[in-house]
Amino acid sequence: MSSHNVFFCHCIFIIAVLSSVVLLAFLASIGLTLLILGCALSQYNWWPTFVIIFYVLSPIPIAIGRRCTSDGGYNMRDSSPCADLMWFITSVIVVSAFGLPAVMYRTSVIPVGSMAFIMSANIVIFTTITIYFVTFGSDDSLPNF
Repeated sequence: MSSHNVFFCHCIFIIAVLSSVVLLAFLASIGLTLLILGCALSQYNWWPTFVIIFYVLSPIPIAIGRRCTSDGGYNMRDSSPCADLMWFITSVIVVSAFGLPAVMYRTSVIPVGSMAFIMSANIVIFTTITIYFVTFGSDDSLPNF
């Protein structure tokens, strides 16, 4: 291949990566805006911000479990005990992030509107995390220049 074609391929790849990063940043900002709205509107309180802990913790088991898999990917074909534990811990964290606002609502700590905002924020943030690991999950997603 000529150097012009290689340069063109690298430019296309960089544009694709940058568009993915922009999409992830946009989704994360929408999710955090929903979270802040669920806490900051009148008659709401700041207790639901504790779901940020789950946002931080959810990628950690996947990142640790990635080292246990055979091919370094995040596919569902891996059946090692470490990979199964990784998916289980991640599932517990995600379910807990959805359960915390529901429990807060049932105990009258937050109103139903706040719970709706927090649940919407959970959906957007966990979708963002999933898109990140699908897009940048494999070792060959970024070439060595």
